[in-house]
Amino acid sequence: MSSYTVRSWVTIGLFGALWGAVEIVLGSYLHLILPPQADTFLIGVLLGGIGVAVALTGRHFAPDRGSVFFISVVTALLKLLSPGGIKIGPLVAILAEGVLMEAALWVASTRWTFVLGGALAIAWNLPHKFIMMRLLFGKGFTQVFTKMVQDGSQTLGLDVSAAWLILAVLLLIRLIVGAISGWSAWKLGGAVARRLGR
Repeated sequence: MSSYTVRSWVTIGLFGALWGAVEIVLGSYLHLILPPQADTFLIGVLLGGIGVAVALTGRHFAPDRGSVFFISVVTALLKLLSPGGIKIGPLVAILAEGVLMEAALWVASTRWTFVLGGALAIAWNLPHKFIMMRLLFGKGFTQVFTKMVQDGSQTLGLDVSAAWLILAVLLLIRLIVGAISGWSAWKLGGAVARRLGR
């Protein structure tokens, strides 16, 4: 924390605000136009992918340890202002993504830790559903599992009997999206930083 400068905090605020704007504006729009099952299988992955790319790009300009987590804190605070009202699930998801990205970057900020951090952050989207449904609504693993498999079956066009395959595909999609987001942030942030002579 002592290494943080005013520039670092301003950068954290800017990138947190950008991620927050994506969550509030694009998130609200997608929830309005897409069917309910898209909430788990598309909206969370899309918003998470963009958010990861924004947060990890911010790491190039605020390279201090913990900066990505603080970007997620700013985003979570802004999410409280969402027109849809205060929802605990998205707040926890955003903070968890920040923690997972920061954990991957704790040792070093390299191309591969960016990729790993992105993959871990988006992969969290899957277990997050099980945990939050249990904590907020008291639904057990079997109930959530069944609903997720049914929605996944419709989305992927697979038979419900291939339950574990459906979950594996959903997890793989998240890992790929997260990895691409991390890679994109590494390339984009690095290119802009070099352009600015930093």
